[in-house]
Amino acid sequence: MGIYGALSTAVTGLRAQSHALENISGNIANSQTVGYKRIDTSFKDLIADAPVRAQIPGAVLAQSQSTNNQQGDIQTSSNETYIALNGNGFFVVEPKIGQADGSPLFAGTNNFTRRGDFEIDKDGLLVNGAGYYLKGFPIDTATGNISGSVPSVISISNAYLPANVTRLINYQANLPQVPKTANYNAASPNSELMKTWSYTGVSGSPAYPRTTNGATISDFATSVPARAVGAQTYVGTAAANTIANDGDLLAVTMHGATYNLLFAPTGTTPGVGEILIDNTGTVADVVGRIQTALRTATGEPTVSAQLRHGAMVLSAGDGNTADLTLATTRAAGGAVVGGMLGLGDGTKTAQTGGAVTSATTPGYMAVSHGQSMEINIGGLVRKYTFDAVGGMTAGTGEAIINSSKTLDGMLADIQTDLRANGGPGAADARVVYEGGKVVVSFDSNYLYNVSITGSAATALGVNGSFAAETGTLATITADDSAKFISESISGGAITVYADNGAPANVQLRWAKVDSEATGGQDKWQLFYMSNSTAVGGATAWTNVGQDYTFNPNGTLVAPGVTEATISNLTVNGVTIGDVKLRHQENGMSEFADVNGSVSVSTLNQNGYGAGEYLSVAVTDEGRVVATYSNGERLELAQVATAQFNGVNSLKRLDGGVYQATAESGEPIIDLSGSGIIGGALESSNTDISDEFTKLIITQQAYSASTRIVSTADEMLQEVLNMIR
Repeated sequence: MGIYGALSTAVTGLRAQSHALENISGNIANSQTVGYKRIDTSFKDLIADAPVRAQIPGAVLAQSQSTNNQQGDIQTSSNETYIALNGNGFFVVEPKIGQADGSPLFAGTNNFTRRGDFEIDKDGLLVNGAGYYLKGFPIDTATGNISGSVPSVISISNAYLPANVTRLINYQANLPQVPKTANYNAASPNSELMKTWSYTGVSGSPAYPRTTNGATISDFATSVPARAVGAQTYVGTAAANTIANDGDLLAVTMHGATYNLLFAPTGTTPGVGEILIDNTGTVADVVGRIQTALRTATGEPTVSAQLRHGAMVLSAGDGNTADLTLATTRAAGGAVVGGMLGLGDGTKTAQTGGAVTSATTPGYMAVSHGQSMEINIGGLVRKYTFDAVGGMTAGTGEAIINSSKTLDGMLADIQTDLRANGGPGAADARVVYEGGKVVVSFDSNYLYNVSITGSAATALGVNGSFAAETGTLATITADDSAKFISESISGGAITVYADNGAPANVQLRWAKVDSEATGGQDKWQLFYMSNSTAVGGATAWTNVGQDYTFNPNGTLVAPGVTEATISNLTVNGVTIGDVKLRHQENGMSEFADVNGSVSVSTLNQNGYGAGEYLSVAVTDEGRVVATYSNGERLELAQVATAQFNGVNSLKRLDGGVYQATAESGEPIIDLSGSGIIGGALESSNTDISDEFTKLIITQQAYSASTRIVSTADEMLQEVLNMIR
């Protein structure tokens, strides 16, 4: 059996090497086949059953060994429907089994391939060079999500893409803390704000702070006694001889009697009917002696003679309605001339009833000496202290008001100071007696809230809190359009689409309507141009209807604005309908911007007009995307791929496709598109130089086996010769 066994074994060697040669030949032949996986040869020895010491090398069996798990080179391609797989896996494909009524028929079976040279055929299907059709999962164009779980042949329609109405605008931007509008002037407070109250059609009752329950004259006095006010001012500490000579005489007629005041040193004997006024000491001393003498003579404790802010004021006393008459007689040769204490001669009358007015009522009858009030205009506080005598000193943020003036004069002094020192909210303030009451009004201030407190405010009836209201604007007319543009900044523009595909250009503008500097919060409103051809009182711009209020750190005040709704969006007659304006979390901010303009980071929408089919491509995520003439790229399908546990146990078919076997296991379908490369092809994994090397080895092994056959033949011949 030895020679015959050797001969038989040599024959199996010849057969095995022939098998290997056949594999090498096929590999070389398919070295340029797209996605081809070479077949290597493995050899298995066959050992006859025998005792260990009697065992001999057995025959050989050649088996094919797949290399499905070995990657071929990836080459890029300009064809956008070509695809390759980087890594393990296969495209799911299916052959066409026939055609009915002009439409292809499929059996619904799954085959698997690495060959990715797919192109669109006449039926809108993706077929590769071997005639197998690509399978995948349809995508819901409305949501972008995969629908279905069973792969089907991908079909691409070249029909027009219907219009899609805009229902969502994604918008994110940073608004500048100080918008540099056309009207902005760094030296002019609040010039960056839109003056809402100045527009036609403003609603919400715009108002500037104004008191409404001020005190009336009757609250102060029903009559004003006769008064004489000196035309000169004096210093109370000056020497008495600066106002009167020895021997001067002042005749004072009040309460129906005349009192002759003689100015002379103590010890002087007055004449009949004269009252001695000691003319020594200071001016204040003399004035005090006049008041004492007249109160004693008349029996009226409210008669007064006082220096008020340096001026002599002589009053007949509260409740007295008689006239006051003065006559000065200077001593002959005296140095001091003119009316006594600057008081002119003549008669002063009391006012009663309708004669009592703000022009005749002394301020100190309304506000007591030393009372004060504070006016807070948007956080700027101004204090007013009322001084009926003089000598008070103003502190920081304070003004001393001369209440010895008439009520009109006193209020005018408050007004003057308020306009000068009350900030921009008080630039046009009025403090007057009008309409029969005291009024404090902050005309043209629609931004700063005002509060007035203090005892003097109570006395004047002006205490309380008074709000400024800017009003609101739902729309802006064409007449106001130029003003609006000068008081707002551009927020970008975007084209949206109606349900019939009609485009509409939406221009956005932001207007800042309130500011932290006014004592409120930074507040913005968004407008869009609704009619670019509007004229006169027709609406040109429309308010979105959402306030955007920001914290000092530039974030939206809680709970924030993640989205707003533009109700019934209509632009130049094109009706879009309700559109969501989506900002998402932290999508809107207000940080400083050196240019004072809006920085738009996101602005897109989900609508489009009708479009003609142009082309199709497969992306690196395995999405089949159609491109249309309207610029839209619509995802139509997701390419399916399959993985196998026993990848090298797949059964080969013509055209570089495989079938699952019991050894390979069932396919594991992948919907993620992982590993797919668009615009690329996988080359054959055959290495020509390696195959040539294997070819030489196979040839040598085959030749050696033939030598064994020859040798065995010769040995058998020798056996036959022994018989002869």
